[in-house]
Amino acid sequence: MRILSASGKAAGQLIISGDLVYLRNLYGGEGGYLDTNGHATTDQRNAGAKYEVSTSQTRDRATGTGRWRIFAQTSSPADQNVRAGDVVHFWNTYGDNGGFLETNGHSTATGGKYDLCTNGYFNRSSNVADWKIHKSTA
Repeated sequence: MRILSASGKAAGQLIISGDLVYLRNLYGGEGGYLDTNGHATTDQRNAGAKYEVSTSQTRDRATGTGRWRIFAQTSSPADQNVRAGDVVHFWNTYGDNGGFLETNGHSTATGGKYDLCTNGYFNRSSNVADWKIHKSTA
């Protein structure tokens, strides 16, 4: 996944905790942009979930569905920059209240591991909303 600025920052500029970003999947060279799309399943809603998450061909399928605020738990030095190795949370901006990106339940897709959705709770259980930043080789 590649993190791209959604606020006009040039490629290569530092990501700051709180920045507005797009999350682009690199599968096959163009796996689309992470996007909220439809309401969470009943089981997911029972755990506080809001929306299903998938990829979209466009950055924003609808206003705010593909935009995420990135929040680092901490970094060293503590200068608000987000670095490789940092644990972050992603907040979706759909309707100004799209929820935090999380894993929620096992995927039924062939080869899948976990379903993704957004949740109103930032980390409702066992680090389900924790994402670790790694440098991309693509």
